[in-house]
Amino acid sequence: MKFSGVLPVLALAGAAAAKPGKYPTTTIAGVEVVDTPLVREARQLIEVFNELQPYLYKHLHRTWLFGAAAINANETLKATIDLEFHAVGSLLHDLGWDMRPNSPYVTQEDRFEVDSGVAAVNFVKDQIKNDKCSSKKWSASRLEKLYDGIALQTEQSIIKYKNVEAQWIVNSVGFEFPGPRNPLIPEAAYNSVLAAYPNDYLFRGSNITFTYLAGAKPVGTYNTFLQDFGEAYVPGYDPSGYTFFDLIHEGIEQEVAKNPNATIYS
Repeated sequence: MKFSGVLPVLALAGAAAAKPGKYPTTTIAGVEVVDTPLVREARQLIEVFNELQPYLYKHLHRTWLFGAAAINANETLKATIDLEFHAVGSLLHDLGWDMRPNSPYVTQEDRFEVDSGVAAVNFVKDQIKNDKCSSKKWSASRLEKLYDGIALQTEQSIIKYKNVEAQWIVNSVGFEFPGPRNPLIPEAAYNSVLAAYPNDYLFRGSNITFTYLAGAKPVGTYNTFLQDFGEAYVPGYDPSGYTFFDLIHEGIEQEVAKNPNATIYS
């Protein structure tokens, strides 16, 4: 689940298949970060959450900055990982948490991780159209890696078999959630990020968001960890008939009715 197990996955996700190259940088909350037009546009995109869902806005920035701080502290990682890829993926990995009724990111049928992955890819495609980033740099395979890292952010048993680039997105989410400071993040950077983007409402905000999503788009939460929030907090929430258990047992009943004497061997 996202709160406890994402760390190993995101930390590997940003290493590019090709050499990352040099990017202009700036300093945010004491951490040196990449500063390209694409990254600035990604930061601008999530600015709306600063007022609407401030815990989400801070969460997205902490995710990016903690990951960047860990990368900066390791020269091998810094020379390997594409920092623009990491920045965009980290900043946009939870667009599917958007609680606006007319959200441009949230669908009724898909889980929030998928909504977020699709939204991030569409964002980059739009930036390519508007000449805000290199279309050659962001190839189709690179966009697929971006989607993988975001859409599989809570499925660490799957993402670890995908690619190193996608895994760095997931690891950075793991760096972000409350708990002992990960030793990969220098203490000074950890403290400066928390001072700039305090983490005082993430669990309560997550609880509100997950409950909202279970009520607003129940089909997109069945068979995910959000199902627990729907069953606990949303009146009338009923995943019956949608769970894998229900589907398998419905199939068993149909098989027995059609072939009552069949066994698993015939």
